Amino acid sequence: MGALFGATALWVSDGGRDPDTTTTFFSGVVGGLYLLTGSIAHLRRPGRLGLLMVMVGIAWFAEDLQVSNNPVPHTIGLFCRTVASASLVHLLLAFPDGRLHGRAERAVTGAVYATVLLLVPLGVPFYSSITPNLVLVADLTRLQENLINGAQVGFAVAVGGLLIRRWFVATPPARRVLAPVYGVGITGVAASLSQPGLPGESAELVNEIAHLATLGLPLAFLAGALRIRLGRTVVGGLLLRLPRADPAELRDLLAHALGDPTLRIAYPHPDDTDDRDASELYVDAAGRPVIPRPQDAVTPVLRGPRVVAVLLHDPALRADRHVLEATIAAAALELDNQRLAAEVRAQLTEARASRARIVTAADEQRRRIERDLHDGAQQQLVTTALILRLARDRLGPDPSDPELGVLLRRAADGLEASVAELRELARGIHPAVLTEAGLMPALRALAARSAYPVDVIDGPALPPLPDQVAATAYFVAAEAVTNATKHAHATRVHVGVRVSANRLVVTVADDGVGGADLAGGTGLLGLRDRVAAIEGRLVVRSSPGDGTSVHANLPLEMP
Repeated sequence: MGALFGATALWVSDGGRDPDTTTTFFSGVVGGLYLLTGSIAHLRRPGRLGLLMVMVGIAWFAEDLQVSNNPVPHTIGLFCRTVASASLVHLLLAFPDGRLHGRAERAVTGAVYATVLLLVPLGVPFYSSITPNLVLVADLTRLQENLINGAQVGFAVAVGGLLIRRWFVATPPARRVLAPVYGVGITGVAASLSQPGLPGESAELVNEIAHLATLGLPLAFLAGALRIRLGRTVVGGLLLRLPRADPAELRDLLAHALGDPTLRIAYPHPDDTDDRDASELYVDAAGRPVIPRPQDAVTPVLRGPRVVAVLLHDPALRADRHVLEATIAAAALELDNQRLAAEVRAQLTEARASRARIVTAADEQRRRIERDLHDGAQQQLVTTALILRLARDRLGPDPSDPELGVLLRRAADGLEASVAELRELARGIHPAVLTEAGLMPALRALAARSAYPVDVIDGPALPPLPDQVAATAYFVAAEAVTNATKHAHATRVHVGVRVSANRLVVTVADDGVGGADLAGGTGLLGLRDRVAAIEGRLVVRSSPGDGTSVHANLPLEMP
């Protein structure tokens, strides 16, 4: 329909009749290019942009009616003599998705349409031209031209400013899409802005530049389409590199293929439930949560009906829909493999976190029991023993019932023994000195209580330790000392603590009998879980006749 209308308009017009009008050939090429590129764009990606391109072509042909020598089409053309300008402004500001996103863009576009569709038609009865105007009432041509030129300058400044502002705030992928169209568009705006104030020959030259810019705009759009086709060669290179690439390089390969350095890969959380918030929907390849940023576009990667991954990328990549889809198709298999690995890592991370929570809860319960024993039962026993001794003293040196005095003394001695055992039990559960004074004083207290000689090797002062690290180091040393004295028949035990490469290294070595049974005792096996809960490592070396050494390597920064 646009082509039929354009052919009719060119047939009835008299293009090139004077220097101010374009030739029929040039008008046909420009209008035809807009119709062609708009149709191709709409077929490849149905939406507003292709329809806007077609509308520019139809408006361009409608303007050609004003150069007809026939008064009827000429008069009709006067009502449409600036409609192509409004369509071009709309197209420039709505590129590349066909939508006006900001208030400024909508305001400028609305003002341009109001001018060309309302004010210009209202001035037709007061506009005189070479061909008779059938609705002419009075000749105010000079005034109208001045008003139109002034409006043209104002709109050119506004549109140019909006295009420049959008260019500076655009991301690199968006700039690659905008570059050809904006380059031609700003050139046309500059030509339109400077034309009214130039003398004759210069004005004609600038007018030709404006016409060429108008012709170049659909060509720039075609250049964008050609760039999409060339982008497919990048996808071909991606297909060649994927089989040889390390899984850790996948993100960089996709970012290079799509030209978006901000691209991230995320995977659906393996525990897919409806009650998760945005921070728990996705995980990365290491199993850590991934939160989409407000400016991210989220594109799912499908294998069959299953979403195996999502790409978080610049929204401008959607303008290259074919490249984006081809890249996703090329990487889908590798992304599915990494999704499976990410699920395993996420589950492992959750298991580690659960184990750490269990150890933390157990330590807190140890501290609570130790406090309860110290502040409750132990104080009650001490008080009862004191009362018994006071009762014994009140009987005097020669009590009437000597056996009663003996019983009271035995009861007091038994209570004191129970208090001593209770204190030992409390220290074993969780030594108060560990919480109050730190790791090294707690290890010295452990050595002092041991039935065998235990040497605590003092090194450089330790930095402040997290509670879980200090508790783990203490219990590793305590269990290793107990293992050495009870099972290895050791005569001497050495305990060393040092810091190396942001790690706390605890070493307990004895001169006992050694052997595989000692290296795998149930107590030491239980310590492995505690050490692993804080991302540490426990190594036990034991051989007959060489004693046993326990090495715990603990992080100083909690995961």
